Amino acid sequence: MSTSPYALDLREKVINYLKKGHSQRSCAEVFSLHLSTVQRWWARYTSEDHFNPRKRLGSKGKVDPQTLVDYVKAHPEQTLKQIGSHFGVADVSIFQRLKKLGFSYKKKPLPIWKQTKKNAKPIKT
Repeated sequence: MSTSPYALDLREKVINYLKKGHSQRSCAEVFSLHLSTVQRWWARYTSEDHFNPRKRLGSKGKVDPQTLVDYVKAHPEQTLKQIGSHFGVADVSIFQRLKKLGFSYKKKPLPIWKQTKKNAKPIKT
């Protein structure tokens, strides 16, 4: 089951098909959509004058990305567990957020977080 919204070109075809005077039931059959989907799109088009999907907000992260970057740059020797306890979240979520922000963990005598550019070639030592 897909959770992403339908493409805009499909929505436009459905609305144009309905504008030509076809029924919502026949439209659902022609485009292989559920009847309630066609009804929702048509209701949104008639009331809001558009058929774009609504924004999907999702959950917000507990840690502000800029705050995390500043903290890691100020404390490069901290471990994931220590950073996670500072922000009150799990170390796995810190790892995922740092990875998304472009940080990579380099194993050295003292653990150091270093920000790397994507597509950067590794340094050979």
